[in-house]
Amino acid sequence: MKEKNKEELFETGKFYLINNRYDEALKIFESLLEEDKNDVEVLYHIGLVKEAKNELKEAKDIFLKVLELQPKHKLAKKHLDKLLGISDEQHK
Repeated sequence: MKEKNKEELFETGKFYLINNRYDEALKIFESLLEEDKNDVEVLYHIGLVKEAKNELKEAKDIFLKVLELQPKHKLAKKHLDKLLGISDEQHK
């Protein structure tokens, strides 16, 4: 995939995410992930989609993978902490 196409696709995926079109965003991000399984930003955005769709276990797993690949990814850490806080509250 050409770099420009990849960038355009990524931006389209973000547009869908922002506009609550989660399934369309997910399709795009997953197709980009096929090109590079360890693309931290694509993984992070898949995590955001999963979180938005209330698929919290999957979102947590994805944010953990992002942090495994890039330990200093502040946004992934923030979302993961929020999700862990949510799950901790549910178990009380």
